[in-house]
Amino acid sequence: MIALEVVGDQDGTPVLVCHGLADSRLAAQWFAQSAKELGLCMIAPDRPGTGGTDRRRLDQVADWSQDAALILDTLRIDSAAVLGISGGGPFAAACAARIPARVRGLMLVGALGLPDWPTRGMAPGEQLSLILARRSPEFGGWSLDRLAVLARRWPQAFLRLAATAQPDADIRALHDPGMRESFLTSYIEAFRRGSFGVAQDLRVLTRPWGFDLSSVKVPTWVRHGDADTTVPVRHARLYADAIRGAQLEIYPGHGHFSILSRPQEILAPLAE
Repeated sequence: MIALEVVGDQDGTPVLVCHGLADSRLAAQWFAQSAKELGLCMIAPDRPGTGGTDRRRLDQVADWSQDAALILDTLRIDSAAVLGISGGGPFAAACAARIPARVRGLMLVGALGLPDWPTRGMAPGEQLSLILARRSPEFGGWSLDRLAVLARRWPQAFLRLAATAQPDADIRALHDPGMRESFLTSYIEAFRRGSFGVAQDLRVLTRPWGFDLSSVKVPTWVRHGDADTTVPVRHARLYADAIRGAQLEIYPGHGHFSILSRPQEILAPLAE
């Protein structure tokens, strides 16, 4: 079973949403109102083992494109735009590379890059998480699961920890009641079935992805905040260099969370 969250205009242009790492399909709720206004139908699945989706082993990021094709077939959708957020960016790019006939556009927001891309500008805690993920993704998943327990029992303590080493823009964003609630709810849901799904994401994200970014030929937009300390802005520039014709936009002063405070601006190209 693959769990789906569908929001926005139910009869609108379909957009497949690839949620971030330690995140879930519920992240799509943040875009619900903007999607409805733009005439977009946001379809957000949980990846294997995450949230409400059954476990399935992925050997590489590219394997998830099979799930994406199955979702589109089941919903009788010929093609969709794909939105990848943070750690979901590589999975979205995999769809564009592996099933290009089903993808009419690709939007990458704060997207994590290839394992060998530089980590300069990344907060020390984020760098440590990637190092641990390469050596022991199971432990990485377990440690993030422990944070989900903290989020359930003591949300304020979890939010203070999440804000550590974040830029001022992200700290302000996490004080917004709507974004704070969205972040907490989606993070907790990611671990509803344990840490398998997040550990698997860590494993495949920190190993060869199974496709080349240069093979992505669909219209592509790359959006990133220049104050992002979760994923360095350098990754956005490298995505734009690797994907021919990609349109890069850097948001001055914005971080990993605050960039999401402009949902309509992010989604607008997918509605055109």
